[in-house]
Parts: sequence; structure tokens; C-alpha cells
Amino acid sequence: MISFGRRLAVEFEQEFSRLANEWYLKWHALARGEPIDLDDFRGGRIRLDGMRFDASAELAYWSAAARYARGKIEETFGRAEEQIQARAGAGLEAIAEDAAIQLRCFLERLHRHAVFTEYRLQARGYPDESYLDARKDGTMATEIQRRKMALIERYRSLPLRRRIALVAASFARGRAPLPPVLLLAAMLAVLVFCFSSTTAV
Repeated sequence: MISFGRRLAVEFEQEFSRLANEWYLKWHALARGEPIDLDDFRGGRIRLDGMRFDASAELAYWSAAARYARGKIEETFGRAEEQIQARAGAGLEAIAEDAAIQLRCFLERLHRHAVFTEYRLQARGYPDESYLDARKDGTMATEIQRRKMALIERYRSLPLRRRIALVAASFARGRAPLPPVLLLAAMLAVLVFCFSSTTAV
């Protein structure tokens, strides 16, 4: 079975290509005096009609990019939590770390592309490496680390009964097969209960 981290890496590679071609590239229409109509990542649209990349366009650009990043952080750690629940906390640190690493790499790459695109939209030529490095966004990495640690803390000390309940719920929803270890633990719990009930009579 492909690991959670590898699945994320593949998905993020596809998502980067999609955004680069279907969102960032379309901003260049402004330089040609053409209107743009783009997703604002909150259920609305960014509509600018033939204007240059001025202050209002820049605000719309970076506001939408920040919303996308926040949404992707939320979505990715939500998926990581589903994986942890489906495995009853087994591999907790590895799943959380995979989510953090892949998400950080993806969003840092996307932010770099956003800075590069903005520079081009301002008709300033091509940015050099020092400029791109100076525009790195440390807030994303901080938020990703915070979410990773919060997820680990939430599931680190789950009792066995709670772990079994999480896996059973995930299994019932069809999200994951029941891991053999947890299946054996559930059977053992039932046997212990039956044995204690018969000896008590």
C-alpha cells in the first residue's frame, strides 16, 4: 500500500501544475490588457477588466493566495487525522510528519512561484535567487508545525478502548480496512468480557 506521504507528494505535484497553468498563468492576461476571471478560493470570483497589476490587483492576488494556503493546510491535516483514526493512532508521528513535510514543500514551492509571477506582472523582468529567498513566507511553516504538534498531542495517549472505537467507526464508514492488530485486540476484549461474565455467575 502506498504511504500517506507518497500519495500527498503525487497529489501536490499535480495540484502545483494545475494552479500554475489554470490560475497563476492567467494573471498575465492583465499585461495584455485583457480581463481576468479567477477563483478567489472562498466561493467567489476575482474579476479585473483590462487593468494593469496595480495595488488593488496585487491585494486580490495575495489575499486569494493566502486563502488557498490556509485551506490546503486545513484540508491536509484533516486527511491526516482521518488516517490516524483509521489506524487507531498507529504510526501517529509518521503520518503527522509526512503531512507536514509534503505540505511545507508544496506551499513553499507555490509561494515561490507566486512571488516570481508577481515580479513578472510588475514588468520588472525576472527575479534573482536573492530576491526569491528574501520573500520566503515563514508564517506558513510555523502554522504547519503548530498543526502537526497539535495533532500528535491529541492522539498520543489514546486508551485501547478509544483506539478500537476509532477503527470500528472508520471501518463502518468504509474508510479503511480493520488492521489485523486491532482486530485481534477487539476479539481479545470480547473474550475477556465473556470470560469475566461467566466466572461472575
